[in-house]
Parts: sequence; C-alpha cells; structure tokens
Amino acid sequence: MIVKPVEETFEKQKQFISDASHELKTPLAVIEANADVLENKCGTNKWIKYIQNETDSMNILINELLLLTKIENIDEIKEYKQLNLSNEVEIILSMFESMAYEKQIIIKNNIDNDIIMNGNKEDIEHIVSTLTDNTIKHTKAKKEVVINLKKEKNEIMLEVKNMGNPIPEEEREKIFERFYRIDKSRNREEKRYGLGLAIAKSTVEKYNRKIEVFYKDNFTVFKVTIPI
Repeated sequence: MIVKPVEETFEKQKQFISDASHELKTPLAVIEANADVLENKCGTNKWIKYIQNETDSMNILINELLLLTKIENIDEIKEYKQLNLSNEVEIILSMFESMAYEKQIIIKNNIDNDIIMNGNKEDIEHIVSTLTDNTIKHTKAKKEVVINLKKEKNEIMLEVKNMGNPIPEEEREKIFERFYRIDKSRNREEKRYGLGLAIAKSTVEKYNRKIEVFYKDNFTVFKVTIPI
C-alpha cells in the first residue's frame, strides 16, 4: 500500500516541524534577552533594532508553526461546548475597530441574533480573527469590509468579504497552502508568513467544516460553512 508510507512521512514531517520549533524557542529567547541587555547598556541603534525585529519575526513564525501542528493533531480535538456564535463574532469584530479606523476602512456586519452551536471558543476566535485580520490588511482606505453570519436550515454560514483587488482565480486554492504568499515582499515587511489561512483552513476542516474563497459583485468573499 502506497498510502501508509505517505502518511508515515507526513507524520514524521509534522513531528520534525514541532520538535524544531520547540528547539528554536530557547536560543531565540537568549538572543532576545541579550539584545535587550545591549540596548540598556549601549542605547538603541539600528543593528540592535535589526536583531530585535528579526527575533520578533522568528517568534511569530515559530508560534504559528506550533499552532498548525497542534491543530493537525487529531488526538487534540478539544471538547465542544454550546456557544452563542453571534455574540462571539461581535466580540471578535470589536477588537478590530481600531485597526479599521486607522486604515480608514468601514466595517459593516449583518449578524443574525442568537445563533447557537457546539464548538470550541478558541477555534471560533482563531477562524474569525484570522479572516477579519487578513481581509482588513488587504483592503484599501475608504473601502468596505463586510461580515455576514446567518443560519439557514442545517447550516451556519460565515462570510468575510472586502472590496479590495480580486484574488486571481489560479491563486484562490493556493492561498490556503502553507507559506504561500501572493505578495511576498509586502508580507515579509508585515511579518506574515503565509500560515494564517493555512491554520484557519486546518481548523475548519478538522471539524468537518468547509472554507472557500470566490469573487462576487466586486467583493472577494471568504466563506465558512458549518453544519449543525
């Protein structure tokens, strides 16, 4: 059987990423601490800032890698609890108001009241915040970001959409792949490594949910479908 060796290779790869990420945390912490000591003794300068910026970048990358391997470990599915999804989404969106205001972006939401589901609060927070953060960062000033949350029959539908430039059709599936970045230089400057959407997709699919992206009526739409 070809499938078993492939599965074993994939599991070894995930374990390596997890082990390597853990091993990198200690030396990074040492570099970060010593850079702070140098800054206190010598004052700030561009070289110390370079070190601090790069250690910050590496910490973000390592934390995202650890989160991704944790999510993909099926043995770590967390216990479901009954959640008021409507309230959770509203709370999460409120955390992005200052970011939107700073970028002169208008956030609109159409959230049905009291949508109840069984799920994990951390997973919901991660999915909604990742999609909202990604959408705001790719929206031009004075344009709209719209969040829709609706329940229809046996499904809950979450849509996060914006009026930014459309994602090319050939790129739409690739953006959910690990480390895939359409604008590599801009994402590097913003300390974005192409893992956010990959983590969101893994979280969605782990619980038999579906995430997709498409372009409709001048909006790029990220849609999550949740069976209930």
